Amino acid sequence: MNDREILKPLVDQIIELSQGPEQEIRKQLWAQFNALQPVAKPPVCVTYGGIPNRQWDLMFGQNHLRCTDPVARHIEFDLKKRIWIERNVPDDNVTWPAVLVPAAAASPPEWGVPVGWRSPDDELGAKEITAPFADQIELTKLKPPRTEVDEAATQSRLDQASELVGGRLAVHPVYPSLGKAVFDNAVQLRGMEKLLTDVIDRPETVHAMMTFITNAVVADHKRRERCGWINAPPDPTGRYQMVPIFRHVAAFLPADFGDRRPLLRDEWAYVTAQMSAGLGPDMYAEFVHRHNCPLAELFVDNTVYYHGCECLDQKIDIIAGLPNLRRFHVSPWSSVARAAETFQGAVLLEVHAHPTEVFFAATRDDMRTELAGLLEAADGHPLCLNLSDIHSVADNPDTLRIWAEVAQDMAERYPCRYP
Repeated sequence: MNDREILKPLVDQIIELSQGPEQEIRKQLWAQFNALQPVAKPPVCVTYGGIPNRQWDLMFGQNHLRCTDPVARHIEFDLKKRIWIERNVPDDNVTWPAVLVPAAAASPPEWGVPVGWRSPDDELGAKEITAPFADQIELTKLKPPRTEVDEAATQSRLDQASELVGGRLAVHPVYPSLGKAVFDNAVQLRGMEKLLTDVIDRPETVHAMMTFITNAVVADHKRRERCGWINAPPDPTGRYQMVPIFRHVAAFLPADFGDRRPLLRDEWAYVTAQMSAGLGPDMYAEFVHRHNCPLAELFVDNTVYYHGCECLDQKIDIIAGLPNLRRFHVSPWSSVARAAETFQGAVLLEVHAHPTEVFFAATRDDMRTELAGLLEAADGHPLCLNLSDIHSVADNPDTLRIWAEVAQDMAERYPCRYP
């Protein structure tokens, strides 16, 4: 049996599931939510895309992939996960009649110095940054990196994917970029420990490096726009964007989207600075926030999402000044009440349950108690409920279903209020 024949029943199932009446309800729910329009209930999302590959063996068995070609295997695994989630987890994820395929990068971006990570021999060990400026920062060695896409190879990959699914699913590329985490770039160049002392001992040098990085990343995003390498894939109806960012799911497309080239303003910007968790509020404002702002300014349709798994309670007043901010990540270590008080309904809260407690300690009643606490702390503030950072399902994938059922029940009891 060839790869296309292996994929055909999976494509059949995706098409059937994508046509269910609940799919349009979910699309509308997420699109209205992301547009800061009133919704009947808080959306509920299990971030299944981050579950490690090995954990899926519990759902599908070991060595479950049957396709041989790398593109076909990518599609096979993607479709199998989506089908399983749709049939087993009653959250508000949308089953799209489409596949997203990574574009072919022509070459990795280069900063003029080698930037990378050293992987441990032990698969359970931690990776280590190999910082080129571990001894000292040498700005004269830096050069602005550029995202490069092999368009011919990308088109060939898209054509291959379309042929594999028999032309029955829409196929879209996912383009690479330099990201939107400039402080994290600085850490990769200098190393965490050195950079955290540099902000005290050599602040002018840190400012110079951060300015160089920020200018380079901003310029590269503008170049991506000129090249058309924008990640805002439309769903087959042309009404919604299938947002290729965890937990965002769907957004309304601009009315003129189909009549022009995609623009940066169409993307959702994942702005983050988790490696700056060791900085206090004042230093965060000086060395991080001021450089995040030029990035956020590019996304003029209010599509900026600020992500931070660390506690952000002491920095939230600073982050609130980020241009075009629409969504704010509230991790289990941040205060929902503090976020609601700060934003007063003007920014959506992406509220997260504690994944370790959910999978390793919680009963259904425990889940209900945690979610009730989060919803009560929000006091009607627009939010979505999320279960993310799922590194292990603790040998019980059914926990995904149980949590989603409890979250849906609690979401119905605590509707959002809008100003």
